[in-house]
Amino acid sequence: MILRFYRFILISFTMLMCSTALFAGETLEIPSNQDDLNLKLIALLGKLDSKYYLDDKTRGFTYRYRNKWNDPFDYNIYISKVGKNSPDSLLRIEAPRVGQERFFRQIFEQEILLRPARENAVALEKKSLLLSQGLNLISPMASVGYNSWNSPIYTNRDTLISMAVYFVMDLFIAGGAYYYAEQKLPKKNIWDNIANTSPPNNVLESADAITFMTALAISRGIRAFDAWEDTAIHNRAANFSWKFQF
Repeated sequence: MILRFYRFILISFTMLMCSTALFAGETLEIPSNQDDLNLKLIALLGKLDSKYYLDDKTRGFTYRYRNKWNDPFDYNIYISKVGKNSPDSLLRIEAPRVGQERFFRQIFEQEILLRPARENAVALEKKSLLLSQGLNLISPMASVGYNSWNSPIYTNRDTLISMAVYFVMDLFIAGGAYYYAEQKLPKKNIWDNIANTSPPNNVLESADAITFMTALAISRGIRAFDAWEDTAIHNRAANFSWKFQF
């Protein structure tokens, strides 16, 4: 829960700085009444093994579904009437990333509207959580790149923003910790020369090495949670015959 909160704050701040509208949303008009659409949506979320709940704060819609904290998906899905006298319904998807909104839209088009997959759409191949987490230890940016490659849950902009978040974290948090530890490295004095000893000459050998390693672990800890989400969402969709354009 804490990791999701900090990740959300970081992504939201970066999106704001880049003038990106958070929760822009994707909307579909469905030729069905709200109750029938509601049953279809529940069945589809169950098919995806998504953990969700019905939120009574509907924001003017008839139904609002939200993911639970331990669900890899991250969404708000709304159902309402198109108009007072219309038999049709609206299905709206909001998510922190545009890619995940479009991901759900393409699934709904194929499952609920029964439309054929979009032009140039392809089936998904599963991704390795082990590889994603291994790349994360080297660099969170590398893990983002792996998970976003040939995956509908990321747009190019989503990828750049996520990479920028982790780059800034490592630059300022880990870089700042390294500079702090480096400045505290003891300098060799006359007594060291007499005793023929040398103080630590790099950060990793100093008493402040733990500070630097902890700073590195912050971004990797957050990305570890994010990588699990990305891989789980992608692989669940890969279990079905859906095709995606990305």
